[in-house]
Formats: sequence, structure tokens, C-alpha cells
Amino acid sequence: MTLRNRVSVAAAVGVLIVVAVVSSVLYFSYAASVHSRADATLIDAAQQASSVAQGIKKAAADSRSIHGFGTPVTVGSVELQLFMGPAVGQPTQFGPLDSRDVAVAEGAQPPYFANEYAGGHQFRVYTAAMPGVPGGGLVRTSRAADADNGALRNAALLLAGLAVGAAGVTYGAARLTAGRILRPIAELTATAEHITQTRDLTARLRSTGRNDDGTNDEVGRLSSSFDTMLAALYESVTAQRRLVADASHELRTPLTSLTTNLDLLEDGAGLADPQAPALVRAAREQAGELGQLITDLLDLARYHESAPHRETVRLDLLTDQAVHRLRQRVPHAVIDAELRPCLVHVDPAAVDHAVSNLVDNAVKWSPPDTAVRVVVEYGQVSVSDHGPGIAHEDLPYVFERFYRAPDARGMPGAGLGLAIVSGVAQANEGTVEVRTGPAGSTFTLAFPALPNAGEFSADQE
Repeated sequence: MTLRNRVSVAAAVGVLIVVAVVSSVLYFSYAASVHSRADATLIDAAQQASSVAQGIKKAAADSRSIHGFGTPVTVGSVELQLFMGPAVGQPTQFGPLDSRDVAVAEGAQPPYFANEYAGGHQFRVYTAAMPGVPGGGLVRTSRAADADNGALRNAALLLAGLAVGAAGVTYGAARLTAGRILRPIAELTATAEHITQTRDLTARLRSTGRNDDGTNDEVGRLSSSFDTMLAALYESVTAQRRLVADASHELRTPLTSLTTNLDLLEDGAGLADPQAPALVRAAREQAGELGQLITDLLDLARYHESAPHRETVRLDLLTDQAVHRLRQRVPHAVIDAELRPCLVHVDPAAVDHAVSNLVDNAVKWSPPDTAVRVVVEYGQVSVSDHGPGIAHEDLPYVFERFYRAPDARGMPGAGLGLAIVSGVAQANEGTVEVRTGPAGSTFTLAFPALPNAGEFSADQE
């Protein structure tokens, strides 16, 4: 069963239940009212007993016959029977009178209603005293118990028809309304199936659900979320394909060089060849480049996709360690560090890697005998060099993976260092920006600073 039919059936069943409950209440209320009116009719007929008795006497006098008080008299839809001086055991239409009937005639018991049978039929019977009769009189009125069954049956059929009709109308209206409401969901399903079959992530489902005030309703928000998800997925897949293509290109060059050097060693005199040491050194360098490239790719994927492990650390101490390692690795590098104590909540290993990349990049681009300046304060690291600066057309791309400006293509590296810095900044809720000019460039890596950083003094470093 389709969703449209399920919604329609659910609405129809709900209305049917509500109408059935209301109809049942109305029916039983109507039945109680009918029975009450029937009892009132019996009482009204009993109150006419005196006039009926006078009529019987007059008719008997005119015909000079015996009073026929024991004979039932029809008053409307009620049969009335009079008993003058009733006695226990006196026969009646509904059996002999008992002691209760005699007590009612004498005024010792109140009137009462009863259900009696006669001739295979049930009757509603009312027994009351007849006032003004010496020795006590009794009046009994009766009416067929099923006299109102026809009216009750008609009322039940009418209410049942209303319930069924209401359910049918509700089903039809719900089906029409559900078709209109669920149309965007059907379009969403069709778009999802199209994407599954064609792998076309450029397909979009335009928002169609609108409230009266012009804002998106639930269906509209679902459509917008679906479009946003598709856009993010398309961007992710595109970036992944670009990464694979770029990585393949970058891996091909050192692999080709490494293979060529190994072929030369194999085809020549081997290690006895005078060029063998140079070839081995070149092969080692190419293998090192491959290892570094693979490490950078793994780090880049980790910083972009996995949730970092964060802790509160001294940014100045992290930077000091990175600068110290670089001084040991590149003894000729001149680095001026101005490190003010500050606290940040970051992934220490990732931030250490990012700072090392920034300082290493600055040393690589600075001319000999010029100093690289590193400043840490207020949760940010600024690294300045004295290089040629970055061309205006290259600025939008410096943090992209594998991007290298034309001037940098002859230098070591695969163009992943600044991309890793950008990934670390994003993963730790930070930012990275660059200011450049003919006299050099300054990269600033900033994180939200924590309070109480000023409590640290120089001797705590």
C-alpha cells in the first residue's frame, strides 16, 4: 500500500471511530429519551382514570348494563384497566393481582413500573392507586415494549449511515489532500532513485513546501536539506577525485626518477660504477620524498575528516619546540622568536605540525642571512619571512592541496604544507590568513585564546 493510501485510510478510520463514538452516545441518549417518554405516556393515561371511570359508568347507565371496570380501555396507544376494590388473586391480563398491587391501591405502597409478558409479547406496565374510590381502587396502564423499536431502528440506521458516509468522504478528501502534500516527497524519492541509477550528484530538488508567510514548511526544509546534502556530497566527491588525480601526478615524478636510477644501477656495472653512489643518493632522496608525500597525505586526510583530540596547552611552548627542532635541522636558519604565554584548547600534535610547516616554509623562502620572525600572542602564531612575496593571482590558491606557484615548482615539496595548516586550523576552530608584499609574507594561525594566560610569567616557560 502506498503512503498516500495509508494516510487516507488512517484519516478515514480515525473519523469513523470518532463519528461511531458520537453516534453511539446520541443513540443511547435518544433511546433513553424514547423510553422516558413512553413511561410518561403511561403515567398520563393513568391520571385519566377518573374520567375513564365516569365514562364507563355513564355508558353502563345509558345501556342499563353492569359496570365493565375490569375490561381494558384503549387511551391513545395505551391500554388502561381499572380495578374497584382489588383483592389478592384477582385475575388480570398480566396475571393475578398480588399483595403489592393491593397495597398500592390502599396507598400503602407507591406506584411502580414493571415489564410483563402476555401472549408472547413484552409490555411496559404502570400500576398506581385510583383516588376517590371507597375501599381503594387500582389503575394499570400498559404499552407494548417494542412499540418504539421502529423509531430506534431508523435512528440507528441513520447514525450508522452518517458514520460510514463521513468515513468515505474523509477518505476521498484525505486522498486528494495527501496527493498534493506528498507530491514533493514523491519528487524527492524520484530524484534519489535517479541519483542512485545515474550517479549524477548535480541533480537538485527545488524546495516546494511553503507556509503562508513564505517560509519553508517541513517538506520544504527536507527538500532544502536534501539539496544541501547533495551539494556537500558532490563537493566531497569532486575534491576526492581531484586529490587522487593530483596525488597520482605528484607520485609519478619521484617514482619515475627512482625507477630510472635503479635501472641505471642494474644495466651498468652495478655498485662498482663510479656513478653508483650518486645514483644511490638520488634514489634515497626520491624515496624520502615519496615517504614525506605519503605522510603529508595521511596527515591531511586525518586533519580534515577525523575529530581531533583536544586539550588545553601553552601555544608559546608548542611553538618554541617547533622552532627548536628546525634550528637543529637547519643550523644556518636565523629565527627570531617572541613568544608570549597564552593558552589554547587544540590538538597539540596537529598544531605543532602546522607551526612547523609555517616556519619551514618561511625559512625556505627567506634569502640567506635574513631572519624569520615568529610571534606568539593572544592565541595566534605569526610567521614572517623576507621572501619575494606571493603574486596576487596566486593568493586565492595558496592553501589548496598540491598547488604550487610557478616560482615554487622548481623547489622541493608537493604543495601540501599550507594545505595541512589550513586543515589544522579548520579542525580546531581556528583560522589562517596571509599578508604579503614585495618585502615578504606573514602567515597568521589563530585559535580562540583561553583566559588567565597572563598569569604565566617568563620564568614558567
